[in-house]
Amino acid sequence: MIPSPSPGRALLTLRGPVGVCAAITPWNFPSAMITRKVAPALAAGCTIVVKPAPATPLSALALAELADRAGIPGGVLNVVCGPAEEIGTELVESPVVRKLSFTGSTAVGRLLMAKAAGTVKRVSLELGGNAPLIVFDDADLDAAVEGAMASKFRNAGQTCVCANRILVQNGVHDEFVARFAEAAAALRVGRGVDEGVEQGPLIDANALRIAQEETFGPVAPVFAFATEEEAIALANRTESGLAAYLFTRDVGRLWRVGQRLEFGVIGANTGLVSYEGAPFGGVKQSGLGREGSRHGLDDYLEIKYLCLDGLAA
Repeated sequence: MIPSPSPGRALLTLRGPVGVCAAITPWNFPSAMITRKVAPALAAGCTIVVKPAPATPLSALALAELADRAGIPGGVLNVVCGPAEEIGTELVESPVVRKLSFTGSTAVGRLLMAKAAGTVKRVSLELGGNAPLIVFDDADLDAAVEGAMASKFRNAGQTCVCANRILVQNGVHDEFVARFAEAAAALRVGRGVDEGVEQGPLIDANALRIAQEETFGPVAPVFAFATEEEAIALANRTESGLAAYLFTRDVGRLWRVGQRLEFGVIGANTGLVSYEGAPFGGVKQSGLGREGSRHGLDDYLEIKYLCLDGLAA
C-alpha cells in the first residue's frame, strides 16, 4: 500500500503473472539453464515454452517428464525441440508470448532483442562474458591460484563466467604464473566419462579465441599490469560485463576495485560465485535482467497500480 495524499483514497500495487513465457537455453548446463528460468515462471503463475539447445535435448525432455510426474498440469511446461532459428523466430515474434528469457551468445541475443521489439516483448538476456581475474601484489597466492583454477577450468572452460583474461600485478606475476602452470599441468585430461578425469573434450572447435572474444575452452592467457588503475582499465576494456574476479588482502582495495569493475557478478578472493540465492546477470552487452534470488521473479511479474477512491474516511 502507498501512503494516500487524501482521505477516502487508497493506493495499492498488485503483482500478477506477465503471461506466456519462452525460454531458449544453451547446452553447457542443460538442466540448470532450464530450471533457473522455469522455476520463477511457474512461481509467478506463468506458463512457459522451453526451446533447448540442439546438442542437449534429452535433459529438457527428462525435466518435462519429471514435471508431469510431479503433477504440473499439462500445457504449463512445454518443450519444443527442432531447428533453432525457425522455432526461436516463432517464439520471439509471437504476440502470445509476452516474455522471452535467453541464455547464449551476444550476437544471437542482439537478434532476438531486435525481433522482440515488434511485439514490445519483455526480454531477459544472459549473454557472453569476457571475465577478468585480477591478482594484486598483496593477494594470498595460494588462494589466487586455487581460485583461478576453479574459475578457468570448470567444465573445461565452457561457462559464461570462466576467467578469460588473468591479470597479475608485476610483483607477483612470475611466481603466480609458475604456480598456476604447475597446477594446470597436473589436471587429468581424458574422456569425460572416465573415473578421475578433470578435463574432458570441448563441445566443438568454435570456441578457440583469446582475450578479445569469449574463450569457451581451457585456455588461460596471463597479462602483467603495474598499477591498480591499469588493472581496472584493462578489466573494463570489453563490451561484455558478466563476471569478474579479484584477489587482494586489502579490504579498502577490494571495495574500491569492486565498485569500479563494470560487471554484474564479482568474486572477491574466490573463483566460484554461482549460487541460486543470489542475483545473476550482466551489464553492458552481457545482457538484461537477473536470474536467481527474489530478484529473479521480477521479470515474470507485471505491476498494476490500483487507485481506490470514494472510500469512507
